[in-house]
Formats: sequence, C-alpha cells, structure tokens
Amino acid sequence: MPLKLLTWNIQAAIGTARFSDYLTRAHRQVFHTPAKADTLETIAETLRETDLVCLQEVDLGGRRAGYRCQANAIAARSGHDHLAIQENRVIRGISRHGNAILSRFPLSDVRDLKLPGRVPGRGCLIATVEAETRFDVACVHLSLGRRDQALQLDFLSRHLPRNGRWVVMGDFNCSLHASPAEAFLEKMHARFDRQPEPTYPSWRPLRDYDHILTGPALALGQYQPGPEICSDHLNVTAEMELA
Repeated sequence: MPLKLLTWNIQAAIGTARFSDYLTRAHRQVFHTPAKADTLETIAETLRETDLVCLQEVDLGGRRAGYRCQANAIAARSGHDHLAIQENRVIRGISRHGNAILSRFPLSDVRDLKLPGRVPGRGCLIATVEAETRFDVACVHLSLGRRDQALQLDFLSRHLPRNGRWVVMGDFNCSLHASPAEAFLEKMHARFDRQPEPTYPSWRPLRDYDHILTGPALALGQYQPGPEICSDHLNVTAEMELA
C-alpha cells in the first residue's frame, strides 16, 4: 500500500482565511485565543488518515499557543505515535517557532539542522522513517530570498542519502520553477513531472510555495492541495510508493 504524505504550514493556528485577517487577527500572533483550539482540531482531523506529516510554523509552547506545544496537541488528536520537533526561533514572552514530523512509523537518527542564511531562524528537520523500506524525510521551511534559498537547498542536498530514498516536504517560499528549486532537483537527479499546484494564499491560491519532492528511488502519485483553509497556506498531499 502506498504511504499517504502531507505537508502544511499551519501558521501557528492563527487561522488567516482572507487578506483582511492579517490585520483583524494580528493579535493572534501574540496572544492565545479559544479559536486556535478549534483550528488545531480541524488540522488534526485532516491528518488522521495520513502516514507521514511535515508541519511548519508550529508554535512549540509560546504565549500565543497558551504555553502548550501545538505539535504535541495535534499528534495526540491525530493518532500519530511518533513525533520529532525542531525549535528554530524564540521571541521571548511571545512565541517558539518550529517544525515537526508526525509519523505512523518509528523515527530514528533525528537531525536538527539550522539552515544558512542572512537572517537566522530557518531550519530543516531530518529523520529516518523505519517503514518496511527505510527512507529519510526532511521537513523544511526556507527563507524568502532566492539567494538564501539556493544556499539552503544546497545545504540540504548534502544531508540527504545518496541512495535516492528520501522525501522532502515543506514550505519552500518559492516555485519549483524558481532557480533554487530547479538547481536542487537537477543536483539530486530528482524529477517533478507535473505542474506545481498553487497553495498560497489559501483563499485564492496564486503561488506554488508548498511542495513534496522525492529522490529517484521513490515515486509520487495522487498529488494535490487540500481544500482546508486553516492557515494562509493550503496543505499538500501525495501518495508514495515504496519499492
């Protein structure tokens, strides 16, 4: 059976659903609100049927998350027994920004890697998935600038297995047609043989920022963005065949 994959920038459950929410819900960047619990519940319900999940912009226990780790809360509700988290930036008294991997399979050799860039605070979380066929998964959240993205994807390429058994999921903040992504795919002998789907902004998707990529030893099918608007990004799902 193929594995069901999902990646999602959850925007710390702030729940931006239209452009005006960046202003009207700005207080959710600083304070916890009851509405965030409902958003986390919807996110967890969406993940319930998936085998492997990468989440970005997770609050790991700052004030705006009610001093509770959102990754733990989601995993408890979605039924994923295996969890790896990475903290990348702390705004004292407000937020703890990070990435998370949720899995039905055990995770081993977890690596917390800090990505290079002009502004610190971007990370890549890599783990080995102990499925019937072992492979590595990388959860990434890249910077906004093309120069930093190129540095970060080159850095990532040096930490992926040479056997081609890897999957990278996350918010690239760039299209797959952008030069950093194209250079990464070429260097890793990987293909993306479909038109990238726009995922941002979620209420009117115009840009393909969120991606699932695999090495040449793995293959994807049923690749599509999800309909749920719980963040300013749509999630992306795919099925992956294991040889």
